[in-house]
This record gives sequence, C-alpha cells and structure tokens, in this order.
Amino acid sequence: MASRGELRSGRPYLIPTAIIVVVIVYGSLYPFEFRQPDGGPGPLRHLLLTWAEKPGRGDAIANVFLYLPLGFFGSLAAAAISRALPRIIIVTLASGLLSAAMELTQYYLPERVSAADDVYANLVGAALGAVAAVLGAGSFRRVRIGEFAADRVACLLLALWLGYRLYPYVPTIDLHKYWEALRPAILHPLPTVYDLFRYTAIWLTVASLVEAIVGLRRGRLLVPMLFAAVLAGKIVIVGKILSAAEIAGAFVAVTVWLLLSAGFGARSRAALTALLFSAYVVTERLAPFQFASYRRAFSWVPFRSFLYGSLELNVMSFLEKAFLYGVLIWLLGKSGLGARVSTILVAIVLFATSWAETRLPGRSAEITDALMALLVGAVIVAMTGPAVRLAARPAAVLRQP
Repeated sequence: MASRGELRSGRPYLIPTAIIVVVIVYGSLYPFEFRQPDGGPGPLRHLLLTWAEKPGRGDAIANVFLYLPLGFFGSLAAAAISRALPRIIIVTLASGLLSAAMELTQYYLPERVSAADDVYANLVGAALGAVAAVLGAGSFRRVRIGEFAADRVACLLLALWLGYRLYPYVPTIDLHKYWEALRPAILHPLPTVYDLFRYTAIWLTVASLVEAIVGLRRGRLLVPMLFAAVLAGKIVIVGKILSAAEIAGAFVAVTVWLLLSAGFGARSRAALTALLFSAYVVTERLAPFQFASYRRAFSWVPFRSFLYGSLELNVMSFLEKAFLYGVLIWLLGKSGLGARVSTILVAIVLFATSWAETRLPGRSAEITDALMALLVGAVIVAMTGPAVRLAARPAAVLRQP
C-alpha cells in the first residue's frame, strides 16, 4: 500500500502532466485545419503501412524527448500506484495511446505526416521518463537517490541543460574529429568579452544547480568533475566543437562559485547568480541592440516558431529555452522572491523583450517566450508546493502527531 506521503505527492504533478499533454496536442495538431484526403487508405491502415519505416536519427531523438517529460511527470502523478513496474507500464501505455491518437489525427492534416516510427520513439521516451521518475523517488543499489537529489527542480533543469548541450550524444573515435572540435579554441585562444560573460553566466548557473542537488561540500568536488566531463564530451561527440570562451568561462565560473560559497550565504549567492544570468538572457535576446525605425507585426500565436521546420532543431531549441527561463525562475525563487512572483517577473521581462524584438531584424517577435515562462513556472510551483515537501519528509516524521 502506498504511504501517506506517496499518495499526497501525486496530486501536484497532475498540473505539469496536464500542461505537457496540452503542449503535445497543440504542437501535434496545429493549425487544426482538418481535411479528408482523396482516395487515401484511411488513418489506421496508413499508420500500419509505415510500421517498418526507419526514422532519421535526429527525428527519433526528438520524438523521444517529446514524450520523455510526459512519462516522467505522469509517473510522479501516478504515485498512488505504489509498485514501480505497474506504474511504468501504465504510464507508458497511456502515453502510447496519446501518441497513436495524435498520429491517426494527423492523417487529416495536410501539413503533417503520420508514421508508426514516431509512436515507437514516443513510447521509448515515455518509458525512459517513467523509469527516471521511479528511480528518482526510490532506491538504487541501497542508496536513496532522494538523499542526493534534494532539489527535484534543480535535477530537472540540469537534465534540460545536458539534454540540449550534449545533443546528439553520439561519440566517435575519429582523431580528426577531435582536432576539429579543439581547433577553434587553439586557433582563436582569446575569447571576446561577451562570449566570456555568456559562458561564465551559464557555467555559474550550472554550478548552482549541482550545489542544490548534492550540497555544497560534495559540490566542490563534483562541479569541476561535471565541467570537465561536459567539455570532454563535446570533444568526442559528433558535431560538437569547443571554443576558448567556453573553456575559459568554465574556469572563471568555478573560481567565482568557490569565492561566493566562501563569502556569501545561499540566498545571497542565488541573488547574485540570478542578476548575472538575467543580464545574460536579456542581452542574448536584444543583442546587438540595433533597433530599426519600423516595427514588424507581433505574433500572438503560441509556439509559432516551433511549429515549422525541423522537429529536431525545434525540440532542442525548446529544451534550451525551458532551461533558460526555468533556471532564471528557480534562481529568483532561491533568492527570496518565491516561485510565483519569480514566474510573473520573468514572463513580464520576456514579453517586454519580445515586444522590443519587433524592431530587431531577423528575430521572431511572439508571445511564445512569455508563455513558456508561465508554463515552466507552473511546473516549478507544482514541484515545490507544500504537498511535495510533505511527501519528501521521512516516514518517521510523518507519523509524528
């Protein structure tokens, strides 16, 4: 039987699960202009005819990532199912039914292509997410993962960062590739001021996430190890390169983080990191600050920039923006503003900068970024609510009168 804490812990995750379902349905069926194909075999037969088609690597990985959050939060929401294996199976099958329904409906959308390999990849993503949720809440080799992952939001944000940073996750033993990855840093060893600032802000934020997950004492060892592993990973992973700014930014960030941890409290460190990171986000959105005299139209269609083009690039861009806005909300919350206030503040800043982008050539000025901040903030609020904190307390504490 599920414990009192487990039963209560599932309710807050219904909101993130519902948000993810809505995003999947919206992204799968936009622009909702359904038509009956002339002389087609029908949606079910068409889907079955594609059962043996092989997807491209990029599309397969993108479809895995699309449903991985659904499996993760769906498993947490189904906490009333105390046994791990039935929970994983039920969440995976439910996600598979949603995926199949989307593929069948896409048959009636002229701009979309329904294929069985998408369902396979979505099932894999949902299963991986469900397994990750079960492992994160339980034990692994006699070690409570929860003891190390004290901040689930930080775990999620770190996973988002690694997800887009190390894509496509395919290593190689080609020595020529290693040289290609290192050549920019060797030939151009002096980074620009802006690039150094940008990477320092990102690395410093990642260090803050690791500290929240494992604690300050363990973090002093694990932060340099993680940075070294990521930099080494970019050398061996196909399509990745290293710049001098990224390497130098990692060293500067570690140094600054160690100095801050020695001279400031946790709230002050979060506030200073939030200030630096918010400056980076605003600068990245408005640089090079060359505003035109005319204004382009502002798009009120949510996620419009994600609905066209490569699914692979769109999913990676979504992961990156979810990390950027989520980590800014998280840092502001840690500095004392609270998750709700931080979400509203970040959404306002993103809306203002998106509106300013109507005068920046080559930018997509739309409501998407502000809406993403609200959605990510809603997930963070749900993951840090009273019910979640109660469920995370030891059973002995819960039994006390």
